[in-house]
Amino acid sequence: MAETLVAAGRVPPAQLDRGALRTALGGVFISGLGPLLVRNSPVDVAATAFWRIVIALPAALWLARRAEPLPPRAKALAILAGLLLAADLVLWNRAIVTTTILEATLLVMIYPLLVALGGFLIWRERITRWLGIGGLLAFAGLVIMTLGPVNGQSSVSGNLYAVAAAVFYSGCMLITGRLCRAYPTIAVTAWSFVGAALGSLPAALLEDRFLAVDLYGWAYLGLYGVLTLVGYLLINRSLGKLPTALVAVLGYGQPVVATALAIPLLGEVPGVGDLAGAMVVVAGLVLATRPAKATEI
Repeated sequence: MAETLVAAGRVPPAQLDRGALRTALGGVFISGLGPLLVRNSPVDVAATAFWRIVIALPAALWLARRAEPLPPRAKALAILAGLLLAADLVLWNRAIVTTTILEATLLVMIYPLLVALGGFLIWRERITRWLGIGGLLAFAGLVIMTLGPVNGQSSVSGNLYAVAAAVFYSGCMLITGRLCRAYPTIAVTAWSFVGAALGSLPAALLEDRFLAVDLYGWAYLGLYGVLTLVGYLLINRSLGKLPTALVAVLGYGQPVVATALAIPLLGEVPGVGDLAGAMVVVAGLVLATRPAKATEI
């Protein structure tokens, strides 16, 4: 099975699995709710990361009870991926409240580049022409979306939090992508949640608002936990059938989703620049999902 982990996904398919692509987009849509939910969370940032995972964990373990058990090495790798995910969630949440949204968003969104580079260096995964062009165009659209008035004060430490979050999430995706190609998605997700819960707990305990103070707060965290489980299951399922770099690039759709949902949920109306950038992002994602030609494989 070790050979399966190394070889899986080395050669991108000529025709993308459209069902897996829709699954990935569903995960991206749910993930787009993240910034909105963090902003209004009833607990502090690390505690938010901890509770969303802990609330999702029992359901994930229950769903995994009939799946093929992970061998010890795969289980250890899934827990490691979860620890990296915990670092990403805590640092990203902290970056949102420490530096400007513009800088935090741009810096954390270098992770698709890191995933593509890591996949090539470690497993020699090829980056197709359309994936490269589409990814660059989507990032350009993200830059356009963040142009304009800046809210908040720039912070070097906040910017470093965002960069570190991108690095940790890249490692999480690379490991999870390998595991999901060889083992049941739900089992990988459940054990990664174990690692994420353990990894986020120390930082959460150091915060002032660790526990929600009323029923509404716990209901809020409960909903976030359900969305977390569904979102990661969709993303991880797509990682088992699509190139990891492509799933990472699809993550550029998250700010577009967040911008669209902020209209009815927060009453924030996007400006012309936001709409133009979102259209460029969508165009980039359309190009990125074009199937590779035979000469590119």
